[in-house]
Amino acid sequence: MMRLNSFGIALAVLFVGASHAAAGDNAIPGIAAHLRASQHISINQPIWVQFSIENTTDEPVTLTVPGCEPAIPSPEMGLPLSHVFSGGASSGIQVTTESGRQWDQPIGYRTPTQAPILLLAPRSTVGTTLDLREYFPSLRGAGQFRLSWKPYAAGAISETVLLTIAPRKQVEMETDDGTLTISLYYDEAPQNVANFLDLAKSGFYAGKMFHRLEPGYMIQGGCPRGDGTGIRLDGKRVPAEFNNHAHRKGTVSMALLDDDPDSGSCQFFICNTRQKDWDGRYTVFGELTGDTSFQTLDLLMAGPVDDHGRPKRPLYIRAVRVVDAPAGTQ
Repeated sequence: MMRLNSFGIALAVLFVGASHAAAGDNAIPGIAAHLRASQHISINQPIWVQFSIENTTDEPVTLTVPGCEPAIPSPEMGLPLSHVFSGGASSGIQVTTESGRQWDQPIGYRTPTQAPILLLAPRSTVGTTLDLREYFPSLRGAGQFRLSWKPYAAGAISETVLLTIAPRKQVEMETDDGTLTISLYYDEAPQNVANFLDLAKSGFYAGKMFHRLEPGYMIQGGCPRGDGTGIRLDGKRVPAEFNNHAHRKGTVSMALLDDDPDSGSCQFFICNTRQKDWDGRYTVFGELTGDTSFQTLDLLMAGPVDDHGRPKRPLYIRAVRVVDAPAGTQ
């Protein structure tokens, strides 16, 4: 097995896009509906969802709202609210919980008697962004939800967007030199964050070591074998999620197999200084937070190492806790 090193990934996907699905008998030729929303949203935070309609043809398209008298187009740019809620008998937006409970009637919105005509140029897209909490109060609570959209009486159907509303978490790692508190980049690296939280919650990291230390550069840990060759016991790998976070002191990134950007598993490294060459090569999924964390990092980095970069004093992760992030953490 190749030795996992700390050299090798980082492009963030802030939003999960939803392309259009088949719209059945009511399908409007050449029209696609799209939803985009953050995968993980902290409770009590706005739930911004982007709705957009795309003309995929080389001809202009005129769209009207079913059940409304067509009106002169508005001079304002963007997708009119009446077109967002143009589902026909329902609004066209459906919110579904894990248990199957559904909402499709927005609070505080009434279908107008007139709605502006939408003139969509060839190969163009028009959209708008709404805080769905204002229309669906069920989204003010914690839980997992599925969002779907069928505008124009299901003339176009978006794919489903999965949404988790819950307090964001951070991870505390106890070492003999102090505590490392890691704040997580949910939006920029959702799959890597989910992988790290899964391992942290399961107790995987408790008792593992920081097996590699490059003085002045970084410290690496999380290997089940303690030598840099181990991966998750179930063999799961996590794809790269490159993002714009710079590798600087305190950033936490996934370690990789050489030349394989999608080989992230369980090993991670913490930078001790700015490393421009690592930007775009590793997935940054978090950062240290708080003075205590940086003091602990300094103590860990100060230890002696052998010729192979192994700490001469065992640097154990004694315990791991997953706790709620401070209020207001985005």
